[in-house]
Amino acid sequence: MRCRLNSTGNFGKQLKRLMQSINKEIALALLHACRVPETGVHEARKSCKEVRALLRLIRPQIGKTEYSRRQDHYKTISGKLSGSRDAAVRVKTWRELIKENAALQEQRYDAIDRFLSEQQKLNPLEVKGREFFMELALEVEAQSAAPKEWDLPKSLSTLMPNLKLIYQNARYAEKKANSSDEIEAFHQFRKRSKDLFYCLRVLRPMLGKGLKSKINKLEVMTELQGLANDQAVLLEYLADHRHEIDLDDEQWDLAEACIVAKLQALQKQTHKLAKRLLSDSPASFIKSL
Repeated sequence: MRCRLNSTGNFGKQLKRLMQSINKEIALALLHACRVPETGVHEARKSCKEVRALLRLIRPQIGKTEYSRRQDHYKTISGKLSGSRDAAVRVKTWRELIKENAALQEQRYDAIDRFLSEQQKLNPLEVKGREFFMELALEVEAQSAAPKEWDLPKSLSTLMPNLKLIYQNARYAEKKANSSDEIEAFHQFRKRSKDLFYCLRVLRPMLGKGLKSKINKLEVMTELQGLANDQAVLLEYLADHRHEIDLDDEQWDLAEACIVAKLQALQKQTHKLAKRLLSDSPASFIKSL
């Protein structure tokens, strides 16, 4: 069962226990992947993102070297799980796009579905085997204990400047993404939004119930960002492998236009939400908590 923060007791010790419990969640999710690969991998990757966000929250307290080492560890774990799941997401994203675009339902576009399905079959999660997931779980478990030298604060107030910076980074990333056509800018906005969402969700017991609405809206926004990212990844993948798909220029242009239209619509929805969620200055945001 996950450890949760509360307003009584030593905050630093609670924070260590929380980090340890999320780490155990990752290990358990990987063990679950032995039986249900897709679900277990999805949960493990989500928890990796959460613990990486919390590492950013305590970065000044644990030091640059320890921070980088831990970040690399969880990034590596996620990377080992990404390929097969990404292939499945590409198939799902394309099929959802077909439902929304009658023009893509023509038989000639079956070539894209076939190609994506074949790529998914090359390295499915199911064939990775129990040993793969069990070894990863053991690797995660080995890092579960927070080092004794971690100088974590005894009160939340010490971390408020760090939280302010996380909000500030999300706000800056949104402005940059909103004024740029570069997909990488939107990707950075998504990552910084997740940092803010995960940190606020963890800290909510310390900050009061009034934060619930903002956290729920941030979750909706990050889900929209995830859907937009799926479109961007699909487009990039198809463009990279276009020579392997039997489509002429006209067919490709239409498929590309449909993906771009969906991507832009999702980005527009995201920025509309962000306009309300990230409108406060960093100082006002911290004061409102």
